[in-house]
Amino acid sequence: MNLKTNESRLVKMAVQGKPANPIRFAEFELDADGHGHSLPSVGGITYNVKVGDTAFGWRGDHIEPGVSVILDEEKRAGRQNMAFQFLACIGNEAMVISGSAKGAKGTVVGHHGGVEHLIVDFDAKNA
Repeated sequence: MNLKTNESRLVKMAVQGKPANPIRFAEFELDADGHGHSLPSVGGITYNVKVGDTAFGWRGDHIEPGVSVILDEEKRAGRQNMAFQFLACIGNEAMVISGSAKGAKGTVVGHHGGVEHLIVDFDAKNA
């Protein structure tokens, strides 16, 4: 069977982001019993939470597995950041282009709307 595709006409582009700094939404949050907690939240590079791990049991709130990436933290709703989010698709290859992990390759595994983070997973050997 010969499958016809439009692969030869697809536009190939590169986009470049940076690890998103962790965000702290409040000094502490109250649980259902009125106890205050200060927990890690979105952003940063999360070394011990990976794609496929359970979402339960962690001492955190909205933890993003792997590396949270953004183009512009100051203009999350800006046009350039929205283009970065749109063009970086789940399954795309990601590559570190500077620093001690230069050359490491990972995979785009998701988006986190609201904070506009792109989630990239790297093999443990690249962490």
